[in-house]
Amino acid sequence: MKRWLTARAVKFSLVAGLLLAVAVPGALLSESADAGTAPPAKIPVDPATCTAIPVTGFGAAAGPLANGSGCRKFTVTEFGSHLIRAADANNGTLPTAVYSGGALICVINWCSLATGTYDVVVDAGADEPYSAPFRTTVTNLGGAGCKTVDAQGFSAVRLGTFTSPGQVDCLALPAPPGRYQVTLPPGDPATRPMVRLVQGQDTMICADVTSTSGCVVDVPVALRLIVVSQDPRPTGEYRLAVQRTSTANECAAMPTGTPGKPGQVTFPLSDDAFISCHTVSEGVLTLDRLGGDGTADLVVYDRAGLPICDSAPAAAYQVYGCKVAKGQTAVVRSAGGSGTFRLSQVGPLGANCRAVTSTAFGGPATAGATTGGGDVQCYRTADHSWIDAHGAVPAIRYLLDGKLYKCAALPCLVPGTEVLVTSEQPASYQLDTWAVGSVRSTPTDCAVVTDSAAYGFGPVGGTLSPGDRAWCVAVPVGVIDEYRLKITASGAKPASYVIRRDGAIVACEDLCWTESLPAGSHVLFAFVGDGGAFQVEGECLTLLCDHQHWNAGGSESPKIPVIAGTRTTVTIGGVALHQQDNLWVSRDGAKVAPIVIKSVDGSRTRYTAEIDATALTAGVYDLSATNTVNPSQVFTTPGRVVVSATSIVATRKPAIVGTAAVGAVVRVNPGAWSPAPRSYTYRWAANGAPISGATGSSYTIPASLRGKRLTVSVTAASADSVSAPVSSAALTVGYGVAPKATRKPKITGTAKVAKTVKASVGSWSPRATAYRYEWRVNGKLVATTAALKLKKTWATKKLTLTVIAKRTGHHDGRAVSVTVKIKK
Repeated sequence: MKRWLTARAVKFSLVAGLLLAVAVPGALLSESADAGTAPPAKIPVDPATCTAIPVTGFGAAAGPLANGSGCRKFTVTEFGSHLIRAADANNGTLPTAVYSGGALICVINWCSLATGTYDVVVDAGADEPYSAPFRTTVTNLGGAGCKTVDAQGFSAVRLGTFTSPGQVDCLALPAPPGRYQVTLPPGDPATRPMVRLVQGQDTMICADVTSTSGCVVDVPVALRLIVVSQDPRPTGEYRLAVQRTSTANECAAMPTGTPGKPGQVTFPLSDDAFISCHTVSEGVLTLDRLGGDGTADLVVYDRAGLPICDSAPAAAYQVYGCKVAKGQTAVVRSAGGSGTFRLSQVGPLGANCRAVTSTAFGGPATAGATTGGGDVQCYRTADHSWIDAHGAVPAIRYLLDGKLYKCAALPCLVPGTEVLVTSEQPASYQLDTWAVGSVRSTPTDCAVVTDSAAYGFGPVGGTLSPGDRAWCVAVPVGVIDEYRLKITASGAKPASYVIRRDGAIVACEDLCWTESLPAGSHVLFAFVGDGGAFQVEGECLTLLCDHQHWNAGGSESPKIPVIAGTRTTVTIGGVALHQQDNLWVSRDGAKVAPIVIKSVDGSRTRYTAEIDATALTAGVYDLSATNTVNPSQVFTTPGRVVVSATSIVATRKPAIVGTAAVGAVVRVNPGAWSPAPRSYTYRWAANGAPISGATGSSYTIPASLRGKRLTVSVTAASADSVSAPVSSAALTVGYGVAPKATRKPKITGTAKVAKTVKASVGSWSPRATAYRYEWRVNGKLVATTAALKLKKTWATKKLTLTVIAKRTGHHDGRAVSVTVKIKK
């Protein structure tokens, strides 16, 4: 059996802060009938058979139960919003449609109607007139008889009574503009009255008035609350609360408080007394339950009356709330059941938040205590801190963007700098507050793994003591790396954690996972214990950790020179190299000579290896390799190994020509070779480490090399031979030449007693990076500032300015201004 379509099809629009609802033809018919098809566009019954009914007023009984042709007729004498409702013998709403002149004009209970005569048709469910008895109510929502409601209704809940089924009551909000909160008691929505808000010709300003949380409404003009009796409670009492939440409300003022002495107020909540409101001041507001089985929620409204903070209802002892400001309104609503609740306030936080004993990782804990439920102790710590508590472990919360959040478990990582401690009973505790740092930074007191972590990290470790209970290490990570930890300790093995930058601190005894982070990021491993030395190694269990992609002897590496008939030790470059990798010399895909890996450097970018060329002839060969974690995939670099029949030998070592000083250009004297080569290649190095990009025959020395030992290695090549690299003698890089003044400094301003003169530095070559100043009166140094106020005792004396020009890595340059006489 098909029924007329009764799903809520209402179009909403936000206008000046109001949620408006307008009728959509062919859509909503009622609140409770089954879904089905839309009503017919033309009236499905003979209008002559429709029984005439009056338009009733507020508080009046609905029409009597009567049957007939399934339709009723009524006449509107005044334009406005009307409620049209048909109900069965149990006061259950029936699906209806309103017709004018035989045409469908309204398909919701709330219709805006002009003057004229209308027909209401009740759906029978099978294209037949509704035959069971029903009553019909038609009420002009703008009519007389609306009762004024006190706008301070959260302290005195409005109580009304339905004396007859289908009764429609009207409650008028006061005229002063502002924002108001309309709330019904908790419980089964079917046991509460139907409530709609009317403002002028607009109905259903808030579609969720029937929910426990209520509805915030802006009232620029008079507003009416339409309350309708509906199934299954056709008669009896109903409750409704209306409260002004913007400025000038009459909610009770919350007492102020400080940590250890919170301001508190207690009150019962139930289905009858289901709401309470309070004006608050600056600080932290919390709500907890003292007794009973009820639940409640807390909403804070700003001075404009808009909700800014709320909490979900919770069972048993809970503390929740938010940061508030002076003049805001806190509203506590019952969410079901009965109980006694306590609202507490501590603030303002700034001066009442204590400094912690230590933010150093593993540093001493901060001792504290709470006085009991509702008390809030506040601490200022570093942003992104490890927070843990010992003793009578309290609940830890923190403030972020004005809202209060709870650590789901301890230890936890807290974003923000204000940490709050609460507890149900008085409690003494020790609070750890260790700075952790952001995603791309690490605490200065944590060790840092600087070598490649492609296959893991360590061994690393430290010593724990009562005054330094934790140790941390920053490990470079990639995409969800997995590590197996091997920990050895002189005493009890410390507990291990991963401090993830997504806000989680994860305990891991053996296996640890990291979250996905950008390349260049670190994750912290933490080890906490009572004392003693320990050491830890982390084995990477994923393919490769730290965003690493293995490469051996790639295209960026130089040629590898080898002498035929010899065993030659060589250096081979790459990425994520491992001692257990497998290398060989190949040609046309076949292995022709073995390569033995002797060692891998800490950065895992260089092998030291031996190539066995005893069976090779002169020519160019390929380098082939497999990685230890993926031995089935062969990586081949063509033409990487060059085997020479004879060796080119240096008869005179290369030398650096020029002065080894910052800013100087030095050149290579390649030395003498036999036989004479066709070409040379160069590699400059500082303290033995190759300088990136420095492969030319000349090199300009930067300031970063000051004090380091500079060398250059030369490799000679002919048509069929390549020499081994030969290095020059090392030169220690000295300071560069001092900047010289191309335009002398001068004294600017009037050189007169009580006046201030300033230094003009002039021009310098090379350009200075900083300046110092020396002012002298009759040759005596009197100041080193950029400006000088002339004293009375200096009258008639001679004033000079010396400017010292500084350039990083260079000697200082000095220049003196023209002498001026100080006037009286």
